[in-house]
Amino acid sequence: MLFKKSYKLATMLAVMGVLTGHAASDIDFNSIGYFSFTPLPAQLESQKDTLLLSDSPEYVGPVGGVLSAGSINGKGRIYFYHVNEMAEPHKIAIVLENTGDAPNGVAIFRELKSIATPDYFAAGRDLSRKELEQPLSDRQLYSFVIPPKSRQLVFTDLEHTPIPKDALFTGIVDLQTSAPVFARVMMIPMSLNSIEASYWVNNLPIDHVRLRGTFTGAERKMAVSKEYNTTLGGAYVELGNDREDRFVEGVDEMDNKAYVKDSGNYGISYTVKIPTSGEDPFRLYFNPLGGGYSGSFTVKAQRRWQKVPSESMTYHVGGDDGLMALGHNTVMDSRYMGNYYGGDTLTIEFMPAGASNLPIRFLLVPEALANPQYARVLATNEAGQRALEAEAQKEAAEAAKKVAIEEKYVAAKAQKEEQAHQLAEQAKLAAEKAAAAHKAAQARQAELDKREAEEQAKIKAKADAAAEKARAKAEAERQLAEQKAKADADKAEAARIAAEQKAKADADKAEAARLAAEAKAKEDARIAAAKAEQQRIAAEQAAREKAQREQAAREAAEKKAQEYAAKLEAQRLEAQRKAEEERIAAEQRAEAARIEAERKAAEQAAKTEAERQEAARKAEAARQEALRKAEIARQEAARKAEEERLAAIAKAQEEMRKAEEARQREEARRAEEARQAEAARLAAIAKAQEEARKAEERRIAEEAKRAEEARRAEEARRAEEARKAEAARIAESERIAEAARLAEEARIREENRIAEAARKAERERIAKEQAEAARKAEEARQLAEKRYREYEIAQAQAKEARRRAEIQREAQKKAAQRAEEIRLAAQRQIIAKRNAEIARQKIAEEREAARIAAQGGKRRSFAELDDVNTNVDQEQDNAQEAVSIEQLTRRQN
Repeated sequence: MLFKKSYKLATMLAVMGVLTGHAASDIDFNSIGYFSFTPLPAQLESQKDTLLLSDSPEYVGPVGGVLSAGSINGKGRIYFYHVNEMAEPHKIAIVLENTGDAPNGVAIFRELKSIATPDYFAAGRDLSRKELEQPLSDRQLYSFVIPPKSRQLVFTDLEHTPIPKDALFTGIVDLQTSAPVFARVMMIPMSLNSIEASYWVNNLPIDHVRLRGTFTGAERKMAVSKEYNTTLGGAYVELGNDREDRFVEGVDEMDNKAYVKDSGNYGISYTVKIPTSGEDPFRLYFNPLGGGYSGSFTVKAQRRWQKVPSESMTYHVGGDDGLMALGHNTVMDSRYMGNYYGGDTLTIEFMPAGASNLPIRFLLVPEALANPQYARVLATNEAGQRALEAEAQKEAAEAAKKVAIEEKYVAAKAQKEEQAHQLAEQAKLAAEKAAAAHKAAQARQAELDKREAEEQAKIKAKADAAAEKARAKAEAERQLAEQKAKADADKAEAARIAAEQKAKADADKAEAARLAAEAKAKEDARIAAAKAEQQRIAAEQAAREKAQREQAAREAAEKKAQEYAAKLEAQRLEAQRKAEEERIAAEQRAEAARIEAERKAAEQAAKTEAERQEAARKAEAARQEALRKAEIARQEAARKAEEERLAAIAKAQEEMRKAEEARQREEARRAEEARQAEAARLAAIAKAQEEARKAEERRIAEEAKRAEEARRAEEARRAEEARKAEAARIAESERIAEAARLAEEARIREENRIAEAARKAERERIAKEQAEAARKAEEARQLAEKRYREYEIAQAQAKEARRRAEIQREAQKKAAQRAEEIRLAAQRQIIAKRNAEIARQKIAEEREAARIAAQGGKRRSFAELDDVNTNVDQEQDNAQEAVSIEQLTRRQN
């Protein structure tokens, strides 16, 4: 899951890059300093319950089997995540085995499964959503009892849930057992009986990601130790990074308890608490860092004045929002998760979604940082707020004066209460002195007890020495018995060695007989092979002589054919030479005629150009005609020679073919003779090997018989030695136990006598101390009663003082309420002033527009503008004097 979606996800992620875009954020994190946000490390508070993780092999094929297995004792969870890569639909089966000797009770609390689909994000998202919609509770779905050494199928709905080819299927089971069970997660064909198949299907090997095994921590609680203050700017809580939030570690019981790590903490339910402080509002965002994420989160808000969370909202990332996943190829994607106020405590619940990537962040962004307009609104109201605060401070100062007067009166009363308290303390000290005396008496008694214990220890040491002496004597006797047993063992060992030597001598004799039989069999085989080899050589010699004769005849025929072909080739070459000579002579004659014509043309250069060109044309035509005739003659001679050569070659090939057929027949005959001779040789060798094998089998059987007899003798000897040693050990143990029992009885009788004497002395001492303590306690009680009466009088006076102080605090509270009402009235007055200012500006604009319209678009002069401003200021002053603070105060009174 974590970074391991291989080539099968490549196409999905490419499409997802188009689907997600970056429209999931409603603010620009770069502009508000995302990379300078303050980290808020989350610390692990607790983790509990066993988790059996089944995710390796993630892709199951070409056959099914046991995917994961492990032990669960008490509360636990089974989480599976697998893809069917086989052609036929398969099913997931979960079988529990009671390996103990007593019945085992099992309770099932929750069973969840996703849809089976090739869309991995959809399957992981579906289980993440169901895990929040159906939270784990203490209510059982059903329960059953597994008999000893038996198996039981759970989550029977999976029996009717086929997983098609290339589909991902994931789910969880929450359960509790009364004793350890061994759980198996399998992927098998739909037609198989799951319990029967669990006895014979093979265990599948873990893949390279190693996401399976038994872990501790199916339920995980984390908390941010430092409160987030909204005045410090943006901050984030990062999870699933294996730093602050460590991945759980466990063992793979299918692989000899090899070390494994749940990289991503898949299958674990998170509860993360984030405390905050301050006054300003802030926003919460989900921000994936490791890649595409698609899952659900529940956010619970506990307001600062509440004891438990009162608001809860579940947010779904991917699916319903039109996205396949959030955060692919970027760390700037986010999802809004509500507005909250400083002082609220947020609790986030989720389970890492399958097919999604980690780590993830939860961003806390102050409203003033996310929305600049909010800061401007606050700045507008600051002036009015300061005025209200000054008025409230004045009221508080007056109330403080009154409180100071009342506090003086309360201080005087408190002094009297202190005096009464001191009297009570004196009574308490007297009681403590009596208690100290009692403790001193207890200390003396403890000292006496210690001395008695030391005396008992000395007595015990003496008894132990006697027991040690008895044990030493028993040890000496045991060593004598061991020496005797060793001597017997040496005798038996000597007898065994003699038997082994005799058996070895017999084995040597048998070995010599076997070697003689083998030598004889080898000699017979050698003679038969030599005879067969001579027959083969004679047959091969005859075949070679015949082949030589045939080869000589074939070579003579080939030589004759070659001589005839050479003769034909010589004739063809001669005809070709003559044709070539004639062509060259014709060319020479034509060339001579051309030269002559050129000479004559040169001599008659004065003659017309037309005569020269005509002569040259005639000479060229004569030359080309001569060349044509010579080429025709040459081609005809070459054709005749080629026909004669082909006929000779065909005749020679026919003769060669007949000779080759005769050679092949002879070779086939020779091969058949050689094959028969080889078959006879192999038969002789096989017969010799069979005889040698039988002799070897007889030898081995004889050796096995002798070895078995020696083994039985050795076992009988060892059994006898063990029996004697065991009898000696039992007798020695019984003797030592009897001596120890007698020593122990003597020690117990002595201890009982000493303890009885100590108890008698202790009873007498305690009776005296109790009488003395009772007398002193009575005196202390009378003194304490006197002090207590004085203390009650002081308490009544203090109560009266507190009542007066309460009346004063009530007056202060009313003054504070009055100050608050004044502040609210002033705030309303500021709002009214602001509204009046807006109305004034609007009226001024309307008047200006009407004036311009009345004057035909003419603007006012500076004097007219001054008059208008004066009138507006007067109207503003009238609006401000509409209601004063004193009038509001009188109305409240």
